Amino acid sequence: MLRKLMKYEFQATARYFLPMYLLLLVLALVTRLTFSLAFMQTDNTFVKSFLVDMPSVVMGFAYGAGLLAVYVITLLIIVQRFYKNLLGDEGYLMFTLPVTPVQHLWSKILTAFVWCVGGILITILSFVVLFADNTFFVDLMDFLAALGEAMWKEAPHSWILLILLLVFLVTSLLHAILQIYGAIVLGCQAKKYRILAGIGVYLIFSMVEQFLISMAFTALFLIPDFPMGLIYLLGYPNETAEGVLFVVELMVGGMILYDLLLGGGYYILSRQMLKKRLNLE
Repeated sequence: MLRKLMKYEFQATARYFLPMYLLLLVLALVTRLTFSLAFMQTDNTFVKSFLVDMPSVVMGFAYGAGLLAVYVITLLIIVQRFYKNLLGDEGYLMFTLPVTPVQHLWSKILTAFVWCVGGILITILSFVVLFADNTFFVDLMDFLAALGEAMWKEAPHSWILLILLLVFLVTSLLHAILQIYGAIVLGCQAKKYRILAGIGVYLIFSMVEQFLISMAFTALFLIPDFPMGLIYLLGYPNETAEGVLFVVELMVGGMILYDLLLGGGYYILSRQMLKKRLNLE
């Protein structure tokens, strides 16, 4: 049933995301063309100002607005689908299906995660459309080859760090999604102004997290000459690349653990609220 729920969720959200992604790529392409015209040489001031420079400025702003819209609309759709589909009027229908609240929750989590990753990938692709030139892919392959060679020299720490960074990207996205869902389910316990209550809960969650992060960094900076002092404490006599990479691994691992603990807490909160304290609009 989870697969069917996710299929339904993707069908319901793709009609918003796919046109938005296509629009961003079109904006990137048109912006690139107008930037190319900006280098056109002409002695006519009117043509230079209004037919060359002005379109490039306008399209630059339009592309920037498109980038911002991708992330704002992604956030709004994540919130809207969870709230309306599970905690609003549609919830009466959804919870009559032979599906557990946990399956409902995971369908929303995984779908939101996929679209968040999609937003990141489409942003990168739009940068390629906007800035890539004839030598871009050749330079990219040379860079990747040099990077791979450098990573082999520092193996296994370099590869461990790469894996940790990828895991951190996954856990941080899941943490962010679950924080939103936890705030929504708590806010929906209010009898009135449920959306405002959810926003208030989200702000409280954010302030608590900022306090925890500040306390963690304060504790780390109590180590003399941090982060180099930590290298010495771990047994590395010199500021070697291996020692630095190991310290970075520990810090990224700590951030992953932080995401897992907080994200896990939000998941348990959301699951229990959907199972025990469901409050439909």
